[in-house]
Amino acid sequence: MATVNLDHLAGRRVWSENGGSIGYIEEIIAEQDGDDLVVTEFHVGIFAAFERLSASTIGTALLDVFALRRREGLYRIPWDKIDISEPARPRLLCSEQELSGFKAGSQRRKTSH
Repeated sequence: MATVNLDHLAGRRVWSENGGSIGYIEEIIAEQDGDDLVVTEFHVGIFAAFERLSASTIGTALLDVFALRRREGLYRIPWDKIDISEPARPRLLCSEQELSGFKAGSQRRKTSH
């Protein structure tokens, strides 16, 4: 199992197969697995940063004012669809067509408590 310092991934631009940018890693979602913390998905795109704000009352109010909740531009990409072997240049491991299936709202999101 590979270990990558998450500080080296947060805020990095993610590149598509054809060399274009799909956005920046704004959130890294992980779950406890025994003694380990295992990444399950990456939130990429301009609205991922706004999603992070929604955890606070002020953030929620801002999202409502600018009508940004559930807006296009947020990808919830499974961990195995991004190559992080080179943390300075994460790379998408699926086509941009498949990427559209990871847009927020296009799939059911697993919730945890």
